[in-house]
Amino acid sequence: MTPQQALVLGIVQGLTEFLPISSSGHLVLVNYYLGWGDSLPLYVDIATNSGTLLAVVLFLRKDVGRTLAGFVAGLRSLEGRREEGWALAVRVLVASAPTVAIGLSLRGVFERLNAPVPVSFALIATGLLLWFTPRSGPKTEARKLSLGDALVAGVAQGLAVIPGVSRSGTTIAALLARGASADLAPRISFLMYLVVSFGVAGFGLFEVTDEVEAAPLVLMAAGSFTTGYLALFWLFALLRRGQFRWFAPYLWAVALFTLAWATLH
Repeated sequence: MTPQQALVLGIVQGLTEFLPISSSGHLVLVNYYLGWGDSLPLYVDIATNSGTLLAVVLFLRKDVGRTLAGFVAGLRSLEGRREEGWALAVRVLVASAPTVAIGLSLRGVFERLNAPVPVSFALIATGLLLWFTPRSGPKTEARKLSLGDALVAGVAQGLAVIPGVSRSGTTIAALLARGASADLAPRISFLMYLVVSFGVAGFGLFEVTDEVEAAPLVLMAAGSFTTGYLALFWLFALLRRGQFRWFAPYLWAVALFTLAWATLH
């Protein structure tokens, strides 16, 4: 892999992981349109996700610290289990359970959808979901979300293993639909992302068999970190303004163009 390819993939991952337009789908399409092969090696996922993972840790550092401290405090005392940090930790962990179950049990099925045409249909579906998502809800604290709300978000995140289905889009949409506010929904969504990403990175390291130079890995991680951090600021601002749905026309345009291109070629 050339340095230019590594940087492009990192930038694409950073922009599309947090914006509700599907990072997996865009990586497939970039690979397709630029003629870089039929599929991306596993080390690309690990390197690019490492950058976006660090971006979330930095951007949500207060929430990450509160969640970890709340979890420890909740294990120690009843008083600790009344804190917001404990509520965040419990809901994130509950949401992670169906995500892991769906991801592991249907992984082989989802990998067969890793192609431009299936990705296009998944982008259309994501756009429809965004278009009909509520702007915000009344629940401003994690303790006001039920464990059932967390499970719904976890199922949404599990289904986002399908290339072209946006993880951030489906989880934020699910949380908004369950009454979370426009500020709370993305915070919980990205805390959920941290749990899953650490797990994926851990398992993925054992599956990497390619010999890779350090430079492309660093460029992918740096590119995804930088653009991912900026994308988080943009996404939170759009949610506060109730403009989450306006990513839908972009998704439909990309999908229809890809379907037309695939038909003609």
